[in-house]
Amino acid sequence: MAAAAPGSIGAPVLLSRDMRSSKRWGHPLYLAGRTTRAWVLPALLAMGCSAANPVATEPSPDASTSTKDTGAKCQARCSGGNSAGSTLGAGGDAATSDDDSGTGADGASAAEDDANAPCGQTCHPSSEGTSSNVGWLGDWAPGDYPPGDITADSYLTISGVVGQQGHDRQYKVHVPPSYSPTTPMPLLFCLHGLFQNAVMFCLDQGVAWNTKSDAAGFILVMPNGYQNSWNGGTCCGAAATAGLDDVSLMRAIFAEIATHLNVDPHRVYSTGLSNGGYLSYRLACEASDIFVAIAPASGAVGTTAIGGGVDGGLPVINATSDLTSCTPKYPVSVLDIHGTADPLVSYGVQAPSLATFYKADGCLSTPSPALVPTSGGDTTCVTYSGCPTSPRIEVTGCTIQGGGHCWFGSSDCGTGAGSLGGAFVGNDSMFMKNTDAVWAFLSRFSR
Repeated sequence: MAAAAPGSIGAPVLLSRDMRSSKRWGHPLYLAGRTTRAWVLPALLAMGCSAANPVATEPSPDASTSTKDTGAKCQARCSGGNSAGSTLGAGGDAATSDDDSGTGADGASAAEDDANAPCGQTCHPSSEGTSSNVGWLGDWAPGDYPPGDITADSYLTISGVVGQQGHDRQYKVHVPPSYSPTTPMPLLFCLHGLFQNAVMFCLDQGVAWNTKSDAAGFILVMPNGYQNSWNGGTCCGAAATAGLDDVSLMRAIFAEIATHLNVDPHRVYSTGLSNGGYLSYRLACEASDIFVAIAPASGAVGTTAIGGGVDGGLPVINATSDLTSCTPKYPVSVLDIHGTADPLVSYGVQAPSLATFYKADGCLSTPSPALVPTSGGDTTCVTYSGCPTSPRIEVTGCTIQGGGHCWFGSSDCGTGAGSLGGAFVGNDSMFMKNTDAVWAFLSRFSR
């Protein structure tokens, strides 16, 4: 197999396994200064595992359209007989070994696969309707990563990601109590707004994505932006000014998490507020091989042609954008929620953003009342007809009459700043509850 270009789909990404905030988190499985290779989604899916040790099959060039291979194999490799080494790839290149002498023939049983896993890691057939091939058990259980108080200022750290200009990046992961390593689970990226961090937005009392994760059963990923910002194109702040590649960052975080958890690669989603909405749109534009559906709030497609507004009271919407066009390789379902009285990102960007996707997805421009979310009170939701049905695609926009720059349903509009934050960004909705509406929409889509 020819090597993929660095940063491209299927290319290996060197990821630090350190977990630390201001000090290194001292979990015995995490060895300082060690790195391993983790493959992004196409290689993971085509090879049949969610971890970086599959050796039975050659990655297909287009994993998102790969067919079900019930004979796919997965094998855990050891490094010097050390169980932790096999899990992390530390101390050697077990995760990228070219030696396939232990690989069973197609059609071998799960028990035979397990016998080839001397480090105690096993691979099991996935449940119907989830991951196409075979699920990797990984080494994480339900809980928060890093362990401890989920609201604390401590994060996992990822290093060496393409396009980060040498910056280490941070994220948290919440795994719900219902997680079982034998059943692939959906995954949601929660992306905060400008000047926020993951805790301020994702764990805000009225946003509460961790609570929804526990109730609905999905893995929650909460990254931190560079200087509290993302490069969503025209928006926003230091990340956009520096031209950081936050799409590569999300790919790398996803690949890393997939080495620890049995992720359903057919149900990966993103949502975000404001700057996080811009990045959610950009992920749909440039990483449609991973992201099946998105739900931006008070955001837009960050091309120069669409533009934006004034965010946070500062002119941080760039006049030009390194997102020159939005041409997703695969159709992506979209739910866009925006208030008509948004004082920071103009409501006027919703229509051209939705048009970008109903055109790219092959839908018609004719709107009709949406079934999910429903309309009511100050909220009108419409969906565009004629979208593909196999797999099902929907492009839906919800307009909140008089609504502000808000994660609706949160008393402080998702600012994490209490009543002062709510007063700054404008009005909440009397009907729309973003967290409930977003998950009700996203969870209906699988590829």
